[in-house]
Amino acid sequence: MSNCFICHGELARSFGWNDFLGMSSEKSIICFACEQEFEKITGKLCVICGRIWEAVPLDNRHGDLCSDCFKWEYSLEAKGSLKMNRSIYKYNEHMKEILASYKFRGDAMIANVFQSSFKEGFNLFYKKEEPLVVPIPLSPERLYERGFNQALLLAELLGEPVADILTKADAPKQSKKGRQERLVRENTFHIVSPEKVKAKKILLVDDIYTTGTTLRMAAKLLRDAGATSISALTLIRS
Repeated sequence: MSNCFICHGELARSFGWNDFLGMSSEKSIICFACEQEFEKITGKLCVICGRIWEAVPLDNRHGDLCSDCFKWEYSLEAKGSLKMNRSIYKYNEHMKEILASYKFRGDAMIANVFQSSFKEGFNLFYKKEEPLVVPIPLSPERLYERGFNQALLLAELLGEPVADILTKADAPKQSKKGRQERLVRENTFHIVSPEKVKAKKILLVDDIYTTGTTLRMAAKLLRDAGATSISALTLIRS
């Protein structure tokens, strides 16, 4: 009997008709209790960032946009840079702990827990567009510290060709910055092969959508290089 990837308890697996007929689906790698702690995002969302509409106060709604996206679209610099973001899970306490293990404690294998749901989200929102999948990069310093790029691992879960064409210069950690500091900072991204994005639909992949600054900086760069549209798929929406 194998163990849960998250709590390390034993996995109890029932035997059903699919097993009897030889049609069983992929084997679960987390226990039922851990799986139940994840909250998928459903219902009406902000049409751009994917924020749950019920969580947006009435005075922060502008048509179908939350106040953050309304401000982004009001900015001449960022307007229209990011077509849409869709996230799979809410940033609840359980997910905070999982993300900490994934990003900051070097547990790269946790990405496998989300393969089915992440692929499902891609198929639902973006598969028909046949986009070029581009993971958000880490700076050399962060990559050295962490040992892997969590966005790249998530992108590889999709089973689509991945274009690792963005690089990022070293900068202070976003987790150490306040909200306003995150919103106003120098663009540290660079495109390795600009010719590869011309006339392409791009899908950026990252682990979490917080303020949208990171994704929009990358999106603006790609748009200026000739991409026709830039969307994003993120695992979590904070």
